[in-house]
Amino acid sequence: MASKSDKKSPSADEKKADKKAAKKAEKKADLKAEAKFLKKALEADTLKAEKAAAKAKKELKKERELAKEQLKKAKAIAEKIAKKDVERAEKPAKKPAAAKKPAAAKKPAAAKKPSTAKTSSTAKTPAITPRTPAARVSTRAARTGSSAVRSSTEPSESWTMVALRSHAGSTGVTGYSRLNKADLLAKLRGTDSLD
Repeated sequence: MASKSDKKSPSADEKKADKKAAKKAEKKADLKAEAKFLKKALEADTLKAEKAAAKAKKELKKERELAKEQLKKAKAIAEKIAKKDVERAEKPAKKPAAAKKPAAAKKPAAAKKPSTAKTSSTAKTPAITPRTPAARVSTRAARTGSSAVRSSTEPSESWTMVALRSHAGSTGVTGYSRLNKADLLAKLRGTDSLD
């Protein structure tokens, strides 16, 4: 028969089974604790991700609104520029038509000024010779003629720059457009003396 002490004390197999059960329970408790921790960490990460997504959504909305405002401003600027370009394109078309009217009005006034100068001093102020071959021939004939004729067609200080330039063009002088009055007179007198 078995002794009393054997009944009270567990056998070696029972001890092993108890240890295994204790280890299993401990492992199970550890897994539960780890699962609980992971669940909390996952919830925290999910919450952070949701907050980040909401923040990103707000920022994206702000950026869209800003982009829309910038687009509106750019459109307004482009419309202003286009409007100015159209106005500029239309202005030159209007100006020549408007410019022709004052030019036509100015021509008779310009024609009157030399005629008043002719009446005041006909001996000193020569008539502006036209640039036609017949006029050039008559000018050359006048220069080669008598001294009385020569003095009326010889350039002097009393001549205007327009008259001097016209005379230079009709006599075949070149390079007169950039000269001042004194240099142009000297050049004309130099060419007159050569003829």
